[in-house]
Amino acid sequence: MRRPIALAALALALASAPAAAQTHGAASARRPADHRADSNSLRAQLGIPVALRLLASDDFASRVRGIERLGAIGTKEAVDALVDAIDSSSVSARDPRVRLIAVRALAGEAKRDNVRQLLQNLVVDSSGADGRSGAHPLTGLVRGTAALALARAGDGKAVAGLVKAALQGGAAGEAALRALRTYPAASFDALLDGQKRLTPPLATLLGELGDLRALDKLRALLAEGGPELTKGEPPGRSAAAVALARLGDEAALPVARGWLLKSEPRLRRAAAEVFVYLDAPEAPAAVAALLESDATHEDGLRLSLLAPAPALAAPLAKALPDLPEELRGRAVAALGRAGGVTQLVPLLDKPDSALAAAFALAILPGDEARAALEGALRASDTPAHPGGYEARRQLARAGVVRALVLDDAPSGLKDALRALFKATDPADRAAGAFGLVATGALSLTDALEASCKTAGEALACDATAGAAARGALALPDGAGSLEPLFPLLARLAGQAHAPGAPEARSSGDEPLAVALGAALLAHPDGGDLPTSVLAAWAEAGGPLAPLAARALPSRDDEALRGRIKRLLEGTDPVVRAHVALGLGRSPEASAVSLLTSAYRLEEDAGVRRAVVRGLSLRAEVQRVATLTLARDLDPDAEVRSLARAALDGRALDPGVRPALGPEPRRSVAWVSIQPNDGRSPLEGHQAPARAARVVRADGVAVPAVADPDGALLVPGLPAGPASLLLGRAPEPR
Repeated sequence: MRRPIALAALALALASAPAAAQTHGAASARRPADHRADSNSLRAQLGIPVALRLLASDDFASRVRGIERLGAIGTKEAVDALVDAIDSSSVSARDPRVRLIAVRALAGEAKRDNVRQLLQNLVVDSSGADGRSGAHPLTGLVRGTAALALARAGDGKAVAGLVKAALQGGAAGEAALRALRTYPAASFDALLDGQKRLTPPLATLLGELGDLRALDKLRALLAEGGPELTKGEPPGRSAAAVALARLGDEAALPVARGWLLKSEPRLRRAAAEVFVYLDAPEAPAAVAALLESDATHEDGLRLSLLAPAPALAAPLAKALPDLPEELRGRAVAALGRAGGVTQLVPLLDKPDSALAAAFALAILPGDEARAALEGALRASDTPAHPGGYEARRQLARAGVVRALVLDDAPSGLKDALRALFKATDPADRAAGAFGLVATGALSLTDALEASCKTAGEALACDATAGAAARGALALPDGAGSLEPLFPLLARLAGQAHAPGAPEARSSGDEPLAVALGAALLAHPDGGDLPTSVLAAWAEAGGPLAPLAARALPSRDDEALRGRIKRLLEGTDPVVRAHVALGLGRSPEASAVSLLTSAYRLEEDAGVRRAVVRGLSLRAEVQRVATLTLARDLDPDAEVRSLARAALDGRALDPGVRPALGPEPRRSVAWVSIQPNDGRSPLEGHQAPARAARVVRADGVAVPAVADPDGALLVPGLPAGPASLLLGRAPEPR
């Protein structure tokens, strides 16, 4: 039985990189006239009844053909028939899959009154007519697509409806806000919907949209009450002040300075936000005041992370003991951003804050932070140190992170790593192996050979090999080829046929195989691994399943196609995504049809991103319609961005290290895994090697084995959020 475990901390160090600007042109909302049928044509007259019969079918594929037929006809009668069919209590209306396809078919007609009303209803309530499908996984996709269709149309009534939905909040409000940001309203009056006076929620919305046309209206709202008003401030003034500050307008500064003297938390919070957004000199003092109050300390912490300043280090340290436990990790991170080296050092000796403090020092630039880490590392080498070798491991790992992220390794780091690598404790050896390989002080081949010299030391072998393999992810290769991982593949092939428990070998759960599985990052086609082994790993759902699933389509043929289809339709979205990535390399032309079909009803944004990446590697003309749909109407901003790039001819293969953004070797995820009994890794707790998978921001899964003390450091990650799964994902069905 798998032991329940809990994640204690997840930290990701990233070198800063400018965010890619995303702009969205106001594409035409109507399809070309030659795609339509004249209402008097034989096609229109005969096509509509046939389509309606298909829509009434019990067969889903037939209903889809009916929708697509009506959309292709495109006459007023056809559009009205489709709206009536979807807006009824029929079987079609209750099926979220049909509703999604209908929304896409009707998107070009959003200026028509009945279509606009249907789309607005779907934004507010995407459930079926009987309300039973509200929790369907496709509900959010239907809502987001309908909102984008309305915003893309640019019609005044459509925009007004989206504004109302945005002001209501909730899932509908979020979808409406995203749509209005994606396709800004051509007319500012449409955003106001005839209102002469802004309400507080509308003022907040205008600030979030970033529309500079709102400045005059916001200034007028701010001026209400006049400077002589001393109490009973209307909420509209604070909303207008924050909105103006977000737009970069300094009109709110005098009012915000007056609010600093107030005792009302709402006004003090608004004043601090104004100062932070405008980078005013009063910002640190205003944020520090928020940290002092239980009613506002969470807002103070949020703004501390948003606008770090040295003056916030002391207030953060003072507030830290009184913060709820779930906020203390963020507070230590804010201390690091504020440059609070003096306040961080004492936290290194406290088990509940040692990891966060070590990580903060590791990524904090400057001689003072490096010197503090060096001093702590030297002190940990004494018998009297309260943390003993457990603390030395922690600090050595922090030194490695600093070496990778800042290229500023503390002195004595390599000596500390060599001492750990020679120790008998499996956790020490793992920490040493990771650091030596990651910093280039020991080759991956030598580390692997030294990992399993002594028979019977399975824990040390698995952990040390796993750590060495993870360390190789940090090695620079100069061309994005991941060549440093090549020594892993031969060992992985040998491991697949090694004696031992056959169920572990066939499922890819054996820790050493998982550790060596990083080789598949460098071999998207699976290298010399047998197809039967890759298929078994892909279907078992273990940490190796995603990369094995990515490799299978490169060997696509009639015999293997059935297994590829089942994996593409399975329950694990990460595996589905990797099959889609692999289909981009399939030698079969029909692979493009698998990808376009997979996109049609895929509820997981990560899988849709992978489908678009896969289509970017194909040359078949069938890809264009799906990529165009994804570019215009996919609710996920990254899917839209990838689709635009694919239509521009860019190949979006994430199989090698990304060429954009900061060097991936300068990004390190540091996870601490703790048992549910609450014992800290610094208390000497060790466990068998834990297999895991880390999904990078570009969707590629990295198999990994955690160190025996629960530490898991994974370098070589592209910029962006990553996710972690411990143990086994649901097996594909």
